Amino acid sequence: MPRYPSFPSTANQLKRLELSYLLRSGLLRPGVRSTTLSWGNHGHPTGSISLQIHLLPGHETYLRLHYTANSKTKHDYRIELEAAASNLPGASAHRYYMICPVSGRRATVLFMRYDGLFVHRLAYGPQRLYYDSQLEPKRFRGLTKLFSVDRQCDKAYRPGRKLFYQGKPTRWHAALLKQEQQVAAAAPGLLQRLQR
Repeated sequence: MPRYPSFPSTANQLKRLELSYLLRSGLLRPGVRSTTLSWGNHGHPTGSISLQIHLLPGHETYLRLHYTANSKTKHDYRIELEAAASNLPGASAHRYYMICPVSGRRATVLFMRYDGLFVHRLAYGPQRLYYDSQLEPKRFRGLTKLFSVDRQCDKAYRPGRKLFYQGKPTRWHAALLKQEQQVAAAAPGLLQRLQR
């Protein structure tokens, strides 16, 4: 009888709830806001969640989640938000963190666990939750960075976007050029490692 695979779960395979996305979308502002988040895989929808964000000064701050997991289990619960003082220049006076409903840890990203709850990475379950980079063989480390620069370039270069302004590269273009130079400098060492 064949064995069942015991590959560890990786964070990139799971549905996630990210505060950075909510901030970019303009949803982390004082007041009560509602939205629906959707996930997909290669253009096919894989799930959605109804989300209420309560940020009222002097009151509790939390996210309220409504969704159905595994096509049968209905979930309706709150994830508390904690405001911590920010020491970053140019940032607002505080930064929000989600409090994991299982472990009580602060997080900016929560992952959907096997039972349908969104939890901190370390509270994922019996097996640890890994990032893809943690599972790379030592011999191939650095290759993903090489390929991710290509993906970033493909995403960033879109028609009508300026590469230069007044003879100088724009900020985003300068950052990509710098990454390309770093990868080009590291490429000979990676090739030597692969040939061993």
